Amino acid sequence: MKILEIKFMRISLLAVFSVIFLSFCSFNESDKVENIQKPEPQTSWTSELFIKNNKLTLHEQERLFEKELILFKNDDNTLPIGDLSRKITVLSVGGNPDAFHTTLNRFANFEVLYAPTFDAISTAQLNQLKQASIAVFSLHSKDKNQLISEIPETIKNEFQEIRSDVLIVFGNSSSVRNQNFECFSSVVLAHENHEIAQRSTAQALLGALEIKGHQNGHLSMQTNGRLKFSTPQEVGIDSSYIKKIEEIALGGIKTGAYPGCQVLVAVNNKIILNNSYGYHTYEKNAKKVENEDLYDIASITKIAASTLLTMKLHSEGKFDLSKTLGDYLEETKNTTYSNVKIRAMMAHQAGFVPYIPFYNRTKENGQLKPTIYSTSKKEGYTLAVADNIFMKDTYVDSMYAQIYKTPRSEQGFKYSDLCFYFTKKIVENLIGESQHTYLLKNIYEPMGLRTMRYLPLNYFPKERITPTEKDNYFRNQLVQGYVHDQGAAMLGGVAGHAGLFSNAYDLACIMQLFLCKGNYGGKQYFSA
Repeated sequence: MKILEIKFMRISLLAVFSVIFLSFCSFNESDKVENIQKPEPQTSWTSELFIKNNKLTLHEQERLFEKELILFKNDDNTLPIGDLSRKITVLSVGGNPDAFHTTLNRFANFEVLYAPTFDAISTAQLNQLKQASIAVFSLHSKDKNQLISEIPETIKNEFQEIRSDVLIVFGNSSSVRNQNFECFSSVVLAHENHEIAQRSTAQALLGALEIKGHQNGHLSMQTNGRLKFSTPQEVGIDSSYIKKIEEIALGGIKTGAYPGCQVLVAVNNKIILNNSYGYHTYEKNAKKVENEDLYDIASITKIAASTLLTMKLHSEGKFDLSKTLGDYLEETKNTTYSNVKIRAMMAHQAGFVPYIPFYNRTKENGQLKPTIYSTSKKEGYTLAVADNIFMKDTYVDSMYAQIYKTPRSEQGFKYSDLCFYFTKKIVENLIGESQHTYLLKNIYEPMGLRTMRYLPLNYFPKERITPTEKDNYFRNQLVQGYVHDQGAAMLGGVAGHAGLFSNAYDLACIMQLFLCKGNYGGKQYFSA
């Protein structure tokens, strides 16, 4: 079994087992639902089919329900939903839909709406459904008999205008089997409005859970490789091992090794632990770490951004590992870097020095040179290095000039950041845009990654981003929301070797993408 080890932040990736541990010394997105009083969530099974489940463990309840989930119709293979960059709107009617909405929003940002009755559905809500790429209409029973009222013809007529629509019935399936579902592309029957039914159905909708089609006339639906939220029991792991992992995480906090962290464990495509512990900083009033908070993932940028992007371009025949730096970058001509093979460079076999402290040349008498930095963003000074520090745009050329003047050593393995200063230049020349924007629209957003971003302050409030350090040698401030690596900061926060931020879940999805040879959520992002 091949093992890929990334030493920073102790991340291990095995072919069937992934552990993501994010920590640095240093919201959940709330459902966009109208302020309407909803019925209490259903936490007990009431139908004849499932009432025995009440005496079973959580894992057993989930397993038995999943066997009974019915895919009644699936025209055009609308399900499972793959590309999560599309606008997907959910309108839920009837009983409490919170578990359904919450689970969907663990995977991506869904627009979720609610109406207590069919009559309460507003014109504005219907218009929102019509504007969506995929519209999901979920019906939730309110009573112990799990009855579902017939959908009014006026509502069905509205759905005739929607291209890709999905009906989910959380209630007695016999009460709806005789209804005309021609206006819906896909129909899923989930039997009850129990919270477990809602969570499992949401996962099936996105391809994290298989629908087996166990009865005649029912369709089956395979998973699409998306990570499933599960339990240790489902993958045959004793819960005591999870407790040991949590003890290690809490032990590090107790000893002061770090103020807080996120821990995620995935086995065989199933997430069996995804928790956060501790605080953002060591201060008494510090913010607690939450699963949706972001960490600077530093050198993991090399694989989660740069290597990922070069693999995609290589699959498309646009990036050739057998070429040299000189083939791609004219500016390297007449330097010792011109003949460096791309394959050797990306394998850290090109004899580059580990790193260059570029910031040292931009200081004088312990202060930042005013000819290189400005305290405000203005023409010619647009590269944000930290709060109220903007570097001169043209100084980037001086950084590369410093690289070219730095001698290379004999070839052989030597880990170096400099390799990815070059990959960034190469790929941005090939794609004609920033590495950041290309990854966002072509990989991260389609995968449903909500936190994996360069330049996180452009997308999230600062309080969701964990601080990395108190910098008293360069920026002289608490670094929060800006990349910790000085060289990456001087490039404006978007670099090949550092600059990416993420939570543990999004990072796990990227690792799963690599394990599945470029396929995730039913989409092939690169060829292995």
